[in-house]
Amino acid sequence: MGDVLVSDLDIDLIDPEFDQAFDRFTWVDNQGKVWIGKVDPKTGNFTPPSGQSVLIDTGAAPTELVGNGPEWVYTSSGAQIVYTRYEEGRLALARARFDNGNWTAGLLEAGSGRYAPLGSLDEGDGQPRISYVGRNEERKLVTFWRHLDNPDSEAEVPGSEPPGGRWVEGMRSIVLTQKVGTGRQGFLYNVDTQILEQLTFDAGVKKTIIMWKAPEYNNEYLFFVLINETNIGVYRKTSGTWKKIYTVDPPSKGEYLWSPEVFVHNGKSYIFMVTSTSRDQKSKTIPTDIWLAGIDSTSAFYRRISDTTERVRKDPEVYITELGPFVYFLDYIEPQSQATAIYRADTGLGPAN
Repeated sequence: MGDVLVSDLDIDLIDPEFDQAFDRFTWVDNQGKVWIGKVDPKTGNFTPPSGQSVLIDTGAAPTELVGNGPEWVYTSSGAQIVYTRYEEGRLALARARFDNGNWTAGLLEAGSGRYAPLGSLDEGDGQPRISYVGRNEERKLVTFWRHLDNPDSEAEVPGSEPPGGRWVEGMRSIVLTQKVGTGRQGFLYNVDTQILEQLTFDAGVKKTIIMWKAPEYNNEYLFFVLINETNIGVYRKTSGTWKKIYTVDPPSKGEYLWSPEVFVHNGKSYIFMVTSTSRDQKSKTIPTDIWLAGIDSTSAFYRRISDTTERVRKDPEVYITELGPFVYFLDYIEPQSQATAIYRADTGLGPAN
């Protein structure tokens, strides 16, 4: 194993978002061009290494400016791409879709002054949704949601602060965190019933939260939250109450955890994350590592999947190859010039059964 360079060092490829079903990813370059890149499912390599297979649009806002690049949204007519674009000098929502053999891009209706969209990921969904950031009538920066093709459905997510939360696959709901007293707690918001349910009540500042179906628990919904940026709590609903069933705390050199994500492989759930010796997530000089963890409290599993080379690793994402799951991450190869590259690390979990 070890870190494998998959991008062209001359391109500054950043924040690839994968569409597993079609072996591809989308991203935006520093000149505002939105691209689709391809991944070789046999090797996990980018083809070509530039990530520039198909040019989707120009005039988009760079990732560094708005906090995230283009994202996938799954619809009944296939996967589409949502992103932030400039409209007469203002940020606005944009969308690209595959139609009659070509990708066509344009601004979303009534999307001016909105940015950083995240799409729902329910395949075949006839009512796909996006959440995004904008200002409400009081000029406060908040998170909104809407149906992709219906601007009149726009509504504010109560209590949500940018960058907002995550859509839960298979549910018309968003998980998010918000302030409660001196800490932060996890919540679930159903966009249809408009019910906001508090999920966590224990001590600690909760940040990243993700809910998924865990095969270890008969495909029940579980969720995890990053707590105090030093450990991850995994929660399960038992007897009508959400309870912490496991704490992820990898034996890494760095005690701080960032950017946790989850995937399912061969009937088990795995959480991967960045570990660091510093709280400074914005640092482009402090080396970090990538770790993998299981969620089985009876048999703890931890694995550092990045190698021992000192790198400034950020933004890990998973793509499952024929060899097994690989985690891709950004490396600041020249922090002073902002030069970046994408590496991959093999999880060592092997091919799908």
